[in-house]
Amino acid sequence: MLHQVNPQDSMAVGRLQEFLSPTPAWNRSLWTIGLVLGLHELHEACAVLQTGTLSDPAVKRICSALQRRAGRDPALTSEEKNYLRLQIANVPKADGPAHHSIAQMANLLETDYLTRWAKVVTGPDFTIELFARSVAAHLLDSGLSAAYVHGSIKSMLSGTAQVTLTDLCEELHAALGRSVRRPFQVLLAFRRPPKLSQDLPANWLRNEAVTEWLHTHGFDTTDIRAPAAVVLTVEARDSSGAAQAARDMSDRFAARMRIATGTALEALPTLWVEGAKQPMNLKEESRGVRVKELDREGRIFAESTTNDSVDASIELLAHLEESSPPAAIAGGWGAIEGLLADPGDRATAADNLAALVACSFPRAELTALSYRAASEDTHIAEKFAAAPTNRDRAFLMAKLINEGTTPAFRASADRAAVE
Repeated sequence: MLHQVNPQDSMAVGRLQEFLSPTPAWNRSLWTIGLVLGLHELHEACAVLQTGTLSDPAVKRICSALQRRAGRDPALTSEEKNYLRLQIANVPKADGPAHHSIAQMANLLETDYLTRWAKVVTGPDFTIELFARSVAAHLLDSGLSAAYVHGSIKSMLSGTAQVTLTDLCEELHAALGRSVRRPFQVLLAFRRPPKLSQDLPANWLRNEAVTEWLHTHGFDTTDIRAPAAVVLTVEARDSSGAAQAARDMSDRFAARMRIATGTALEALPTLWVEGAKQPMNLKEESRGVRVKELDREGRIFAESTTNDSVDASIELLAHLEESSPPAAIAGGWGAIEGLLADPGDRATAADNLAALVACSFPRAELTALSYRAASEDTHIAEKFAAAPTNRDRAFLMAKLINEGTTPAFRASADRAAVE
C-alpha cells in the first residue's frame, strides 16, 4: 500500500507503472534511455569516432544532449554536474583523461542511482515526470524486463504494509542487486522438424524428449504435440527478459531458414522458460503500429494508386509491426525517409518527423483525456458530445485544464497527465 505523503506520490507511481505496461499509448511511452546508459554510449561513441564510423558533429550532439540531461537530473550533485560539463565541453579524445572520466562516472552512478532518487523524492527537486522517466529508463537499461519490474511494483503496493516512494526506490535498487544476469534455458518447439540438407543438430530434442523436458521443468504437457524442439541458453536478469532474448534468437533462426531453404520455420506459438510459472508467447505484444486512415478511407484493397512513394513507404512501415528488431528499424526508417525527407537531403527526415511528433503529442494526449473525462463526469460528457471532431475535443479539454475544472480522474496516470 502506497503511503501518500502528498498527491504527487501516487501520480509518480502511476506514471512509472504506465511506462512499464505492455501496451502504452505512443504519447505515454518511454522515449528515452537513462543517464547511465547515455554516459556509456558517449564513452563508446568517442572510441568509434576514431574509426570514422561517427563524425565529430554527431558526437558533439551526443555531448550536448547529455549535458542537458545531466543538468536537470536531481540525482547528481552540483559538483558532479559541473565536473561532467567540463569533461564533455569538447568531444573527449579516445583513451584520454576525459574519456576515462566518463566511464568512471557511469560506473559510479550505476551502483547507487536509485538510492540517490530515494533521497530526491523527499526534497524540493522532485517532479513526477522526471522521476518516472529516470527510474523506468534506468531499470530497463540495466536489463530488467518491463514485465518483471511492473509485477514487482504491483506486488509491493498490494501488501498491507505502507510503502513510501523512498521505500520503492530502495526496493527497486535491491531488486537490481538480486536479479543478476544469469543463464536461462528456454524451450523453442516446432510443429514439424525443419527440413535441412543435413540432420538436425545433436542438441535438439525429439518427440518424447520434448515432453520429458517440459515435465522436468514443471510445465503441463496437455495438448502439446512437438516432434522437435531446441533448448536455447540465453542470459537475462529475469524470466521475461529470457523470453525476449529467445524471441530475438528465434527471429534470427527464421530469417536464416528463409534465406537458406526458402521455407518457413513452423514454431509453436509458445515458449517455455526455465523457472517460469507459466509458458509465454513466442510473439511479442503488438507494437501498435497503425495507419487507421487506410481503413477509414476504404483504401486497404484499392487497386489503383495515386502515389507510388506513399504506397512503398506503407509497405516498409509494416515491418515495424511484426518483423524482428533489425528489420523493423531498417524498414521503419526507410518509410520515414521516403515520406518526410526533402528532395536531395535525407537528413531532413529526422527534423520533419520531430516537428510532426511535437504537433501530434498534445492533440493525442488531450483527446485521450477528453474521453476519460467524459466517462467520469456526465456534465462534462455533455460538453464533449457537442464537439464534432477530436481536434475540438482537444481544445475543450485544454480549456478545462486551464480553468482547473477537470474531473477527479480515478487513474493516477491520468492525474499526472493533467499536471
